[in-house]
Amino acid sequence: MYTAAVLTDIHARAHESFRRLIAYCGTLPGPNLVTPVPGFGFPTILKQFEHTIAAELYWQTVLIRGYHEEATLPDVSTLAAIEAFRQHVAATTRTYLSGASEAELNTCREMTSDPGITRVLKPADVILRIVTHVFNHQGQILAMCRVLGKPNETVDVDYPIDPFE
Repeated sequence: MYTAAVLTDIHARAHESFRRLIAYCGTLPGPNLVTPVPGFGFPTILKQFEHTIAAELYWQTVLIRGYHEEATLPDVSTLAAIEAFRQHVAATTRTYLSGASEAELNTCREMTSDPGITRVLKPADVILRIVTHVFNHQGQILAMCRVLGKPNETVDVDYPIDPFE
C-alpha cells in the first residue's frame, strides 16, 4: 500500500534529479540543445525534456479529471522555460498527492486515458509511471550528451538518496 507521503517523496526525488539534469544541460556548448541526435525518438535534448514533462501533464490529466483533449503546452524553447514548465507540472502532481487518501491511491478505478477510452488503473501506479518515465528519459538525455561530446562526469542525476531539502 502506497501513501501520499511516500509517493510525494519518490516524486520529489525524481524531480530533483531532473532539475539537476536541466541545470547540467545548461552547460552544453553552442546549439547542442537543439542538435538532432540520430537514434532517439525525440531527436533533440529540448524535445526530450518537453516530452518528459508533457507526459507527466498527460498522466496528471488522466488521473485528476480524465483526458478529453490535447493539452496546450507552453513555449519551451529554452532551458529556463523547460524548468518553469517542470516546476508547474510537478507542483500539480504534488497538489494532487497532498489531498489523496491511501484508499484513493491504492484502489483501482476507471480513468479516461483518451477521448472515449476508459481504463481501470490504480492512481499510485500512475504516479510511479510518471517517476519511471522521468528516469527513462534522463538516461536518453545523458546518452545524447555523450554523443554530443559532453559526457556527464560531475553532476549526480541519479535517484537522490541523500536529503536534498
